[in-house]
Amino acid sequence: MDGNFSELTINEVAELIDMNVGDAEAETLSSCKTIAIGTKPCGGPWGYLVYSEEQSDTQNLERLVKRYTELDSIRNVEEGRGSTCDMAREPKIELREGSCYGTEGHAWNPGDILEFNKINK
Repeated sequence: MDGNFSELTINEVAELIDMNVGDAEAETLSSCKTIAIGTKPCGGPWGYLVYSEEQSDTQNLERLVKRYTELDSIRNVEEGRGSTCDMAREPKIELREGSCYGTEGHAWNPGDILEFNKINK
């Protein structure tokens, strides 16, 4: 894909993000990263997407997350969504069985974006 995601639905963007993140496989903890994702109606991100620099195309992922966040903001208005006003905390990251995993905070681990958007795979 050329990086132009303007014609995609939020669910299509979420699926592309999920494919980009994969299992977040990594050999070292230093390869594990997070990126703020989504936008709560009360402000701030819904959470922090956990990914591996070893497995993900970081530039493409950043563009996808930016588009997802834009679409999430639109969805919040269209659906009249509400949220708590607590601030999402960046999770602690660890390496579990060769994959990056966020603990505590507002971690969106591999597959969580599909669950959040009620996408069955």
